[in-house]
Amino acid sequence: MAQIKLGELLIKANVLQESQLKAALAEQAKWGGKLGEILVRMNLVSEDILVRALSKQLAIPAVNLDAVKEIPPHVLNRVPLQTARDFAVLPLQLRDDGKTLVVAIADPLNVRQLDELRAVTKCRIVPNVAGRTAIARAMARFYEDQGELADADTNFKVVDAQGRTVVKNLNQVAPAATPAPAPTPAPMPTAPSRETPAVRGGGSPVDLLRSVEEVQRKEVAALKAMVELLIEKGVFTRDEYLAKVKR
Repeated sequence: MAQIKLGELLIKANVLQESQLKAALAEQAKWGGKLGEILVRMNLVSEDILVRALSKQLAIPAVNLDAVKEIPPHVLNRVPLQTARDFAVLPLQLRDDGKTLVVAIADPLNVRQLDELRAVTKCRIVPNVAGRTAIARAMARFYEDQGELADADTNFKVVDAQGRTVVKNLNQVAPAATPAPAPTPAPMPTAPSRETPAVRGGGSPVDLLRSVEEVQRKEVAALKAMVELLIEKGVFTRDEYLAKVKR
């Protein structure tokens, strides 16, 4: 049985209009990328709706990470934290006497990532679909319980459409939650930069993640404008650009 296309599935579910799908497909043809992530970035569908649609399209279970109350430490430790961040994956459960690992993952069809997870964990991998921001929220929550919030919250990177690092550390988008006391008067506050919106009072992990998403959206928009200008100036063609980013 042929797999129904994601756009068609969303239209049949009455959550997306034909004109909106065409706009997203035009964006994909112009800049590349995954259709689902483009739809979310354009605010045409929510991440929750996208996850449910992908689950139906791929016949892979979806998981509501906000409803997950606990993940045992020995399960979390099966996937190195940096790998979990890089792959947008969260270990959920061990089965079959530790031979099978159930994970939440944003890209369940990424064969390279699944192969690497199998090699790292020495387990059979059973993927469940979850959204990237939902996985990031869950990672902050569960690794906070492990006493690793400082590392989990601040030491990860956000990349732009070309894979270049936009934010390496959350300290770039928010001040520390508890600044050290100083005997000298506090300096005059400075306005937040255009690139990094400020988060008052340090902010919760969710607030910080939202700030990072806003930074990423602005960086993507700026990158698109720059590429369009370079194409108009004849520095390179659109086909050359797409061929480069698809490598």
